Amino acid sequence: MTELGPALRLARERRELTQVQVMAMTGINNKTLSGYENGVAEPDLETLAILLRLYQASADQLLGLNRSPLPSDEERLLAQYRQMSPELRKGLLYLLDALLIYRGKRDGETGSP
Repeated sequence: MTELGPALRLARERRELTQVQVMAMTGINNKTLSGYENGVAEPDLETLAILLRLYQASADQLLGLNRSPLPSDEERLLAQYRQMSPELRKGLLYLLDALLIYRGKRDGETGSP
C-alpha cells in the first residue's frame, strides 16, 4: 500500500495545483496540507474526501489499492478526458476517428477503424 503523504502530493501535482491554490479552494491551512504531504499528520475522513474530490482521485487510486492495468500514458489520457466537458469529449472522439481513418488510408488498410 502507498504511503498517504507522498500520494497526496502526487495527486495534487497531477492536477497542477500548488499548496496555496489548494488552501484557497478548500480552506485547509498551507502548513496543515504540507504536514499531510510530508507524513507528519493525516487528514480526517472529511478532509480526505475534500482532497479526493479536488484531485479527482479515488481512495483506491491514492492508496494504490486498485492498480490500473493501463500504461501511464493511457491513464493520463483517461484522466484528461474525464476533465473535459461533454462537448470537448465529442470533439476529441471525432478527431480520433478522423485520425484513425486517415492513418488507415495512408497505410493502405481497408475498412473503418
